[in-house]
Amino acid sequence: MLLASDFPVESDNEVVDSSGSNVSVAHSVGAVIVSYNPSLDVLGNIAALRSQVSSIVVVDNGSSEKHLATLRDGRSQCGFELIENGANLGIAAALNIGLHEVRTKGFSWVAMFDQDSRVEPGFIDSMLDAWENAPNPSQVGIICPIYLDTSTGMVFPIQRSKTGEVLSAMTSGSLIPVQLFERIGTFNEPLFIDYVDIEFCVRTRRAGYRIVQSPRAVLHHSLGRITRHRLFGRWFASTNHSATRRYYITRNRCWVLWQFMGDWSWSPREFHSALRDTIKVFLAEQDRPAKLKHMMLGFADALRGRLGKRFDL
Repeated sequence: MLLASDFPVESDNEVVDSSGSNVSVAHSVGAVIVSYNPSLDVLGNIAALRSQVSSIVVVDNGSSEKHLATLRDGRSQCGFELIENGANLGIAAALNIGLHEVRTKGFSWVAMFDQDSRVEPGFIDSMLDAWENAPNPSQVGIICPIYLDTSTGMVFPIQRSKTGEVLSAMTSGSLIPVQLFERIGTFNEPLFIDYVDIEFCVRTRRAGYRIVQSPRAVLHHSLGRITRHRLFGRWFASTNHSATRRYYITRNRCWVLWQFMGDWSWSPREFHSALRDTIKVFLAEQDRPAKLKHMMLGFADALRGRLGKRFDL
């Protein structure tokens, strides 16, 4: 369990951000954005964030030369550091590379984002306010925002316990004290993609820390190619992920469930979500045979403990 002294407190110490300004260590935030063949919107997303943080590191996971050109041309204009991996190392590895840069620069907080996530004005301040106003801030390990789907305008619900405790949240938009990683470790790279965030959240809670949601910070985020359907008078949404993504989702979900089956506040809800998602794929999505085949393969690999990259995305 963290002590009050373990997380950032008011301090007269300062660091220098990439614009040359002195920033209080207590509230110095470095942002990490992972990119992979981004659209031109990524520069607008970076610009919306730039004035709110001390530094931005974009970690590119093997984009084509055409898409890399967008990032290279926008570096000076938007003021960010670009790290080119040259290959798709997976979301966890890319996040860890960006985290290393943030830690090296001495920032107290790291904010994680996907390339298609856009913050509203005052986003970071609202996230820090949520930390400061939480009961026992020293026990807060992750702050998450309100997630608003870009294409549908739907608010994305997050998993909570019966008592209202946040059980898991997406990596994109999360704000995390850098010192937390020194206590529970970094992101799990063998997962490659999908459930990297969930595994980290469960690990965070099992270590005795809490996840809190800001009531005012809104993140505009693409949750997939969402379509809405009606069955027996009830509406439901489906994400329409590809067959290869269904492989990673199924494999990693099952593996994480088995690793943390004893987390009774989370695991029954996650098991129910897995059944519900499978039914949605079967009822509402296209390319069902390929998706179901990849889901079965993912389940089998989870049983064998076979992780890492298996399919290109």
